[in-house]
Amino acid sequence: MKYEIKFRENERGIEVEVPDAISAVAILLMGDVQSNSQPWLKLINKVIRGESNYEECTGNNCTLEINQDTTKILDNYSEEEDECVIETNELKKIIELWAEKINSTVE
Repeated sequence: MKYEIKFRENERGIEVEVPDAISAVAILLMGDVQSNSQPWLKLINKVIRGESNYEECTGNNCTLEINQDTTKILDNYSEEEDECVIETNELKKIIELWAEKINSTVE
């Protein structure tokens, strides 16, 4: 994995730490993906497999603009148009890692 991702558990549940360059990923995971990664992964996989050239989805906190190579994540509540661009495959890996971590603490 290209980015160093850290998880920590506290009284609020699991939190994720990501590099500043992809800070919107943490907002996406903790705010929108939470424990249901399937709708997000379904769209990402659709683009990666070439079934679609582009997908866009908006959650409560973030909007994803998914392309084959990169995905733009926009923080819907940032006054400074906070966004990051991450490789689509890397985002998929991070979401899968998050889902694995969330599901392992639920069991």
